[in-house]
Amino acid sequence: MKALFQLLGAVAAVAAAGLGAAVLAKKLGKECPIKVTVDVAEDAENAEKDKETADKTTAAYEAGVAAGKAHAEAIRKAAEAEAAEAAEDAAESDAPAADEPDQPPQDKEAE
Repeated sequence: MKALFQLLGAVAAVAAAGLGAAVLAKKLGKECPIKVTVDVAEDAENAEKDKETADKTTAAYEAGVAAGKAHAEAIRKAAEAEAAEAAEDAAESDAPAADEPDQPPQDKEAE
């Protein structure tokens, strides 16, 4: 996100500088030194290719998101299984042995 905001800040700074240059050029009566051109796909063939490329990109993105969610779910399940196993081990170690009856401790001094 930081990189995105840095990029947007840089774009805004360039746009502001260009606007400032254009305003100064108009006030001074000169032609604006900045020319902006935008290529628009006017061919139906190019438009189709662009649409196909966009569809492929969308499909790849959705597949990546699905794979990421599946991976996160697998990690969550593995963590839950590990936690359950640790809880079982802790419960087994806390339980007294079945062959040893519960007896109060004997005082050696009393004997």
